[in-house]
Amino acid sequence: MSEPESMKQVHEIRHKLHEKTKNMSDNEFLEFYHSQSEQFEKEMKDIKPAKDLKTFFATLDKKQAG
Repeated sequence: MSEPESMKQVHEIRHKLHEKTKNMSDNEFLEFYHSQSEQFEKEMKDIKPAKDLKTFFATLDKKQAG
């Protein structure tokens, strides 16, 4: 049975996260997640709701390209 692409992506993300955090102490690990959540909150404030999916993906493509 072949693994779906979405699950491959999840596993890849988890592996990368593990590689970043595997040698961290408990305090470093908590600080890492705290700083990541702060960064996420800042980015969410800058995101404006899209009118529709076409607009959303067009905006996303622009951000990824430049």
